[in-house]
Amino acid sequence: MPLSMARNVDLFTLECFDMLLRERSVSRAALRMDMSQSSMSDVLARLRDRFADPLLVRTREGMVPTERAQALWPQVREGIERLQSILEKATDFEPAKATERFRLTATDYAQLLLLPALVELLRQQAPACSTEMVTVNLRAVELALEAGEIDLAIAYYPEPPAALRRGPLFADHYVGLVRQDHPATRQSLTAEEFAALPHVSVSPSGLSYFASVVDSALEALGLERRVVVRCPHFLIGCQLVAQSDLVLALPSRAAQAVTRTLPVRVVEIPLPLKPVDVSMYWHERCHHSRAHQWLRNTVRAILAPQPPEG
Repeated sequence: MPLSMARNVDLFTLECFDMLLRERSVSRAALRMDMSQSSMSDVLARLRDRFADPLLVRTREGMVPTERAQALWPQVREGIERLQSILEKATDFEPAKATERFRLTATDYAQLLLLPALVELLRQQAPACSTEMVTVNLRAVELALEAGEIDLAIAYYPEPPAALRRGPLFADHYVGLVRQDHPATRQSLTAEEFAALPHVSVSPSGLSYFASVVDSALEALGLERRVVVRCPHFLIGCQLVAQSDLVLALPSRAAQAVTRTLPVRVVEIPLPLKPVDVSMYWHERCHHSRAHQWLRNTVRAILAPQPPEG
């Protein structure tokens, strides 16, 4: 960021500029920054004065950035990252005193495994910190991490994005889930019998590779399952299974968690299925952040495989 731009502009003001251009709305930017709308309007007025430009102008489609604002935006992002890096290197991260809001994205399956333990751990170790689960299409995770819209993504990618840092968490395998008194629980299923059952197929964010774990194994045997319902959320699929004759293929750790709250049972899928490797992903700009390192270590501690009991 040029020195002339930095004069009389602090980190908070730059973050407001960034949020205003992301949201293209004073009210939404204020909400995201935990400010009043009038305070954000004051910041926008100061920015307009500082850069001698309206920055955001109202149109029939809503507020849009000016050419000057679009040109400044990459420099503002660079300035934010440099200042954050300087501040983080100057002080260690102390969870008990920290006030960070950690923004993560994950499938509902990963949220089910992570959030209960994470909320409790934050209460104990970092009571002033908070977590926000952000909905991001998994195709857009790389861009969201690069832009700073999220801090960490927890996902399964058959081909992980090469530009992101990656930390493996655990390997899982698919099992079948049916209601407790489903006929499929009375005997072992053959591949043909499994394929013939009415299925609910889950593809988070519309990504077909989640469903293809099962479909590819069936195709290799010349079989195709009978899909009755398709949806993007594992937990909705579990609710459907509990109230019907549907069967759902899902990762085993999620299935075991669901059996504690719903009247459902786990059945083995009679197919050779590829494992699901779940990892966390983050951008290089966060790699050396003490707060981010603490977050990654915390997520790893919660989701890392546990030794068998007994």
